[in-house]
Amino acid sequence: MAFERIVIFEAALTTARRHHFALAFAAPRAILTLHVRFVTCEGNVSFSFHSRVLVAGLSVLLFAGEATAGNDAREQEFVRFIGPAYPLFLAKAGLWKTNPAEMQELAGKAAKALSAVAPAGCDAARFQRDFCGMTMQTMPASSMAPSLQEGEVLMTRPYSGTTPKRGDIIVFSSKYYASPDKPVLYVKRLIGLPGEKVELHDGTVFVDGKAFAAVPTDRTMTDLFGNAARILEETTPEGRRYETAMTDRAIAGQDEAGPFEVPAGHYFVLGDNRHNSVDSRFPAQFSENGFISAKDVSGEAVVIFVSPHPDRIGTLLE
Repeated sequence: MAFERIVIFEAALTTARRHHFALAFAAPRAILTLHVRFVTCEGNVSFSFHSRVLVAGLSVLLFAGEATAGNDAREQEFVRFIGPAYPLFLAKAGLWKTNPAEMQELAGKAAKALSAVAPAGCDAARFQRDFCGMTMQTMPASSMAPSLQEGEVLMTRPYSGTTPKRGDIIVFSSKYYASPDKPVLYVKRLIGLPGEKVELHDGTVFVDGKAFAAVPTDRTMTDLFGNAARILEETTPEGRRYETAMTDRAIAGQDEAGPFEVPAGHYFVLGDNRHNSVDSRFPAQFSENGFISAKDVSGEAVVIFVSPHPDRIGTLLE
């Protein structure tokens, strides 16, 4: 199993102020400086650095929002704010574009999706100050493929006044059996709620005796070990749909597991990549006997902000 870790980073934009916009507009090949703070939950190590990115045609990005008149005002605020910073995120994902129009398009997709999932009352000015309580997280492993791909940057939103729902992609801290003293951040699909009984038979998920429908698609993917995996569309009893992946090489405990009685104040989670995920099916290796305490859940992954695959940028995960 791939060792999973999620790196959290927050970008404080030193150039995303109105007087800097004018300066950047006058110098299309301006240097964009960002201060980025990385925090890794493994060992609680933190450090900072400055990245200086040469932005060609920055003026096009800065005012990209003005090109689509009539769109929602909040959406356009986010487009203007995200535009100057987005080249750095693209470069980190190996997607640096020399064509300003291409960068404008990708930045626009990310910013519009972000405006759609940001908390009510969150405008670009507040997002610049504190991300409106949201965080960015990089997915370094493939346990949530095909829904989330390795290297993608996710925006996560805290549960403020609400509780997680079945089918949410939740972010939480948990012990890892190989290093039990160091908490690790995970991203998994919420399957079982407190008081429910979860089991798997021949790969099908059952909650309180109700089966999750799993319909094969005509698509496949290659897993971490080079095996072909079938992509299926799974549907919860409530009607939420998402994609999972399964190979023909299941190991003990993957397709036949349980029953598991979810205790009060806890959740049962699975990775969408069912044959390449350490999750609640493996109580000896994962969290508190396989269950996730509600107090350890930090938020819900709501949008793919950056991806090595341009067509996935701006994908909503709700």
